[in-house]
Amino acid sequence: MGLVKRLIRRKIKAPVKRAVRRKVTRPARKRVELATSVKCGTCGKRYTNPLTHTCTVRSDFKKRKAAAERTRKREAARARRKAAADRRKAAAAERRRKAREKRSVPRSAPRPPHDFRACQDDECRRYACVGYKAGYADAEADYESEGV
Repeated sequence: MGLVKRLIRRKIKAPVKRAVRRKVTRPARKRVELATSVKCGTCGKRYTNPLTHTCTVRSDFKKRKAAAERTRKREAARARRKAAADRRKAAAAERRRKAREKRSVPRSAPRPPHDFRACQDDECRRYACVGYKAGYADAEADYESEGV
């Protein structure tokens, strides 16, 4: 660096870049440890004392049990929903039946059969009886007017 640059840098007081040296560390030497445990030939589990070791059999019992529990809960929920739907349907049917009963007028006892040709009641207001009597009276009047 030239003299001029050094003088300018001192007056400006700019920081001087310096390289930081770091200590180089190496990984520690690994020691070989003696194996304190042995792998079981039957179950594959490691043990230190063969007298206390018990072989374990790996199974999916927990998974199957949890799956069965989920299925049981799902079926119970489905049964609850079906029972609730059945109750709603029964209540709706009951409401419809009551509304139908309320709408329908109770029928009176049916009138006895009435033959308009054999009706002897002069006050009978049935349409067939009135028409038959009127027609019969007209026919009698025509017969009498002819003078037979």
